[in-house]
Order: sequence, then structure tokens, then C-alpha cells
Amino acid sequence: MVDRDYSIYSTKYQVTLKGLLIFELASLCGRLFLQKRISLKKSDIQLLHLGCGRSIFDGWTNADFWGGLKPWKKYENKPEWMLDLRLPLNCDDNVWDGVFTEHTLEHLYPVQVLNLLKELNRTMKPGAWLRVTVPDLKQYIDYYCGNEVHEMFLQWKTGCEAIRSLTQNYGHLSVWDSDLLTRVLTEAGFVKIKEVSFGKGTDERLIKDQEQRNWETLYMECQKSGNN
Repeated sequence: MVDRDYSIYSTKYQVTLKGLLIFELASLCGRLFLQKRISLKKSDIQLLHLGCGRSIFDGWTNADFWGGLKPWKKYENKPEWMLDLRLPLNCDDNVWDGVFTEHTLEHLYPVQVLNLLKELNRTMKPGAWLRVTVPDLKQYIDYYCGNEVHEMFLQWKTGCEAIRSLTQNYGHLSVWDSDLLTRVLTEAGFVKIKEVSFGKGTDERLIKDQEQRNWETLYMECQKSGNN
């Protein structure tokens, strides 16, 4: 049976004017009153989990938007570095030994993604790896075209409903496939860009993929040039 939350009639995940106003108010309050320079871990290795949500990695710097949408609200698993990913990172150059970001870039417009990736390139150490995961548009198109896909796609009765959900729910502002993400990562200055798979990658420290999202996910990795 299809989960009605995913049906074409559901409004649960749709963006509203009220939600947008709360989001921008939270961003403004965060920038005015809560923004601070990152306090690094007392460790020789600095790893960044960008767009962490409630998933906190021990020993990492976990970063996300100010308190979800309510910076004044206290809750468990709060990121220690709160920021607006649409803006420059309040961080020195050449800090991170590795960066992992999962299902985050699709919440930004493409030009914002490019700017964020340039900031990550700036703040990563030469030779450090970036692991990026996003919903894979190709898999949604495969379902639309009647190709074989993971059974999780059957929660939508048609491929059109699946694509509508991908592009219009959850605050998604962009869609990605391997070719487009490769182009943007290249423009941001990264090298050795390649598509990988769930649980596979060059820097094993960055393999933190959530298994429950594997069915729809594109996995990419790239490296900051060692010449910076």
C-alpha cells in the first residue's frame, strides 16, 4: 500500500509562505545573535559533517541551520556549528581533513550550491576528500520511463508523482545527476571527481552513508588539489 504522505494529494512536505517566513527569520536571528566562528575539535584530524540534521557524528564538527527552524528551541543532538549554507562559511582556509554531506545540496539553488562548494574547497586542506550524496534524478527518470528500479519507488503510483515529490517536496530547490554534479564540482575547483556507490569510497572515514537512503541516492567523491 502506498504511504499517503507520498501521494500527489499530500501537503505534508510542501513549502508554505509561513514556513518560508519562519526560515528567513531564523536565518536573520542566527546571523545577528548566534553566528560564531567555528570552534574546532581538540584533535589532529578535523572532519566536517555538513547538513547533519539530528544525525551527530562523534569526533566530528556537525554543522547545520540554526536549530532547524527554531534557533531558540533546545533539543537533543544539536549541531555545534550552526550556519546558513547560502552564505560564506565563517571558517579559516585549509581546516578540514575531510567533509561529508548527505542529502543537503538539493535544498539549495544551483548557484548557491556552487558557492558552497567553492567555500568547502577553500576551507578544506590540500588533498582532503569531499563525499557528497544527493537524490539521483536518473533513478527517478528510470522509474518514469518504466525501467527497473528499487521497489521503494513503488510507493508512488506513477513516475510523474515520484518526480513531483522529488522536485516540489521537502524544500528541494535543485535536482542532480552525475553529469551535472561533476560539472559543478569541477567549476568549484575539485579534482579526481567520480561517482562511487553506497559504502564505497577513497577516504573510509567519510563513508557515513545512511543505508535507508541508498535506494534513491547518488554517491560522489572528489578531492581538493594538493597544490593549494
